[in-house]
Amino acid sequence: MSSVPTADNPTETQEGQSQTFPMASSSEEQKQQQQQTPEQTAEAQKKLEQLRQPVHEELMEKQEQTHQRIIAVALDQSEHSEYAFNWALENLINPQSDQVVLLNVREVVNVPASFGLIYMDIRDWIDRTEYEQMMVSHKLLKHFGARIVKAGAKCRAIALRGDPRDELLHKVKEVNADMLVIGSRGMGTLKRAFVGSVSDYCVHNSECPVVVVRHKHEKEMHPKKTHA
Repeated sequence: MSSVPTADNPTETQEGQSQTFPMASSSEEQKQQQQQTPEQTAEAQKKLEQLRQPVHEELMEKQEQTHQRIIAVALDQSEHSEYAFNWALENLINPQSDQVVLLNVREVVNVPASFGLIYMDIRDWIDRTEYEQMMVSHKLLKHFGARIVKAGAKCRAIALRGDPRDELLHKVKEVNADMLVIGSRGMGTLKRAFVGSVSDYCVHNSECPVVVVRHKHEKEMHPKKTHA
């Protein structure tokens, strides 16, 4: 009867020689192998601090300033955002006199608690995650920017990083926007009370008018009340 090969139970090879299998290293040994040096930890912390700084990444070629009105449009990956963009393009933007400034704010890279900063060298992970998030943001802005240009309007596309509430309002003021268009995420009353929303924050704190576009599905779910 053949035996199962283990570290304590060598098995015969075809040449008749015994072969042993190494024991798997313990979790403590694995931690020691993966543990960062103090220099690596300091460098990782420095990277994270740098990524907390705001950015301004302009993605469209500079155009002649012939517009009379500047309309800022906030974008993200949601269907609410795309619906707001489509509404603005069809109902608000005048290609002959408007410049559209597209804004997207990507998140700051945060290290998951499960990673820890002691037992893993996360420097490459930080760089890779920031790069991937930046590419997603740029792709989004270029996609919608191409649609604005196709419609015949002037366009700027700016990628930002940080808290979307603060970054959007700061940039809207900086570009002297005449109004901001933003989608409604359709959160319920309870969630709004505890979390709030980017659109709510912009409405109450923006120095320019804010147009919040509700998605058609949200309108169906929360129809306006009528009084008898």
